[in-house]
Amino acid sequence: MRPGKIFRGDARFAWPVTTPESVAMDARKIADAVAIAADYNTDSLLILRHGKLVHEQYWNGKLALDLQQTYSGTKSLFSLLVGRMIRRGSIERFDQNVRDFIPEMPAEQNQLTFHNVLAMMPGTLNVTMDVEGAGARGITQLETALTREVVAPPFTRFSYNNSAYRLLFTALERASGKSLEDLTEEEVFTPLSFADGTHWVLNHAVSPGRGDLFIGYQSIKMTPVDFAKSAQVIIDHGRWQGEEYVDAKYANNLIKAQEPEVNPSFALFHHVNGDAFCRMDGPRVPHKLIPGTPDDTFLMYGTRGQVVAGIPSLGLVIVRTGDHGETFYEKDNFIARMLGRIAESVSV
Repeated sequence: MRPGKIFRGDARFAWPVTTPESVAMDARKIADAVAIAADYNTDSLLILRHGKLVHEQYWNGKLALDLQQTYSGTKSLFSLLVGRMIRRGSIERFDQNVRDFIPEMPAEQNQLTFHNVLAMMPGTLNVTMDVEGAGARGITQLETALTREVVAPPFTRFSYNNSAYRLLFTALERASGKSLEDLTEEEVFTPLSFADGTHWVLNHAVSPGRGDLFIGYQSIKMTPVDFAKSAQVIIDHGRWQGEEYVDAKYANNLIKAQEPEVNPSFALFHHVNGDAFCRMDGPRVPHKLIPGTPDDTFLMYGTRGQVVAGIPSLGLVIVRTGDHGETFYEKDNFIARMLGRIAESVSV
């Protein structure tokens, strides 16, 4: 993996700072959440309420301006980028076929739309290790995605689908006539005042017969301060610092389960806490995704615990980065306990 184009912005951003008491939060319960985070090799923990920073802490030598790899946490920001493209008219509508922009897609993949891909229900088979390992064999993300088999109608089967996600990289590039890096700089990094140095991480491989091959984009490396911004935009119904950033209806839909009977624990590139069961790729798991937190809790999760979460009913945004193997799919996991303690700290 290599750094892509380095963002150089003029703006200097800092969240307004407040105390727990001034936003009706119990500092002792926040301390409990911090202790949980510290026990699980956390690098950063940020807690915001009503857009103000209540707690910010770093471990393992990390500092506020250090860029951290977000892995699938990037999907939260990417969902906003899709909304920006719809708002600008580069994508005609949310249910537009992805194949309109990538005509080399097989005809049977014509059922893929921006909507069902963000819902992780496009009906295409995803084999994650095959997708992630294809680069080492000299196969690009796009080439891999074009081989995916259609196995179900849209919205009838949930599968956490990185190959369909990565098709959208190419679709946005062709819709805009710009590289994904330039597009993200114009539509995300600049308007949301991201820190200098923010960048996409690129996948390359040295392949026999193809040389040094650009495989595709991995994820965005950003500061935890910036990682919080996608959840704040969603909680604020598509607005950023008082101005519309994406359409309010679009933003609200990002955290609404699209087919609750198929999977009530996933919306549009965000995990959600609805209903009495959750699911990843397998059978139903008979409990809420994030037990101990309010029903409207949402989050995006990246490998090894890169988390951006929001609780709209409490005005909370939480970021946790670090390196730990326990995931939020495991029962009584540390992420759910940490988020639950933060939620409990709110008294009003």
